Amino acid sequence: MSKQINNKETAAIKNDKALSFDCASSSPFLNAQFSALIELFNGTAEGIFVINEQGDFEFVNPKAAQLFGHSQQSLIGDNLLTFLNDADLEKYKQTLSNWISIKDTTLSYGPNEVTINKANGDVIEADLSISSMPKSIASAQKLYVCILHDLSTHKAMYNRLKVQASTDHLTGLANRLALDESLKKYWQESIQSQQPLTSILIDVDHFKKFNDTYGHIKGDKCLQKIAKLILQCVPSRECLAARYGGEEFAIVLPRCDIKSATIVAKQIEQLVNKMTFTDIGLPPEVKITISQGIACEHHNQYRTYEALLCATDTALYRAKKEGRNRISSII
Repeated sequence: MSKQINNKETAAIKNDKALSFDCASSSPFLNAQFSALIELFNGTAEGIFVINEQGDFEFVNPKAAQLFGHSQQSLIGDNLLTFLNDADLEKYKQTLSNWISIKDTTLSYGPNEVTINKANGDVIEADLSISSMPKSIASAQKLYVCILHDLSTHKAMYNRLKVQASTDHLTGLANRLALDESLKKYWQESIQSQQPLTSILIDVDHFKKFNDTYGHIKGDKCLQKIAKLILQCVPSRECLAARYGGEEFAIVLPRCDIKSATIVAKQIEQLVNKMTFTDIGLPPEVKITISQGIACEHHNQYRTYEALLCATDTALYRAKKEGRNRISSII
């Protein structure tokens, strides 16, 4: 079907958005059977369109036109493949090519997740399925009905939930679940590559006294300020900073030895010791300190990643027992 819009419309279509179809024998549709489908498709909330063997649009409903970023009429004669990104383009191009020689067989492909390049440059993620239309509806040529389901909202919601599931709400650092998963992953990599894996545990000294004196709201802001400083000191994106629980924080440092981790710990210590709380309404003399424990897995020193974390906790306990405001390492 060409892009030219014919004057005679299918009787079942009565709104301005609907497409016109020629009842002449050159039409790819047997209109008596297809008119009801047109009405159904145009009222459907999912994107539905019909393509020929080459992938050219023969029909597009309003929702599909919205997803592609064009009017219904302007899409007729355009090719589906021009809206797909490179990976999807090759996949669907090959599928349509393979189908050309297949006769008298019901064909179906998908749903598969694709990326659609809209006319305005926006990109949406969607599920696309293609099925051959029965000959009782298609007349002179092989046609395929396609369903396009927009995944953008679901993807955005999924990504938000994924971030929330791995993030500590108060500090914005990774939570305990994300810490355990990352530590397990890096542990396996460390064993296989024989590269060091170091963990640091940080505890805010006398934090209960801080909360009792200045209130829990100020205590929360204190933890947020410390978390921000910790993030500044993490040496690479591969490293993970997490809230371990309460006033305790953890850092996982893949491919870092004790010396490198100690440098990180000292930097955190220096910044915390310089930190003031005048920005949250406390006197300039209010200060806090932290205690830190460090342990390193290298050459199969520990049997499990839990053992490494336990060793780090032992080092932290030693730092607190020896007077706090210090760093202790287990070598």
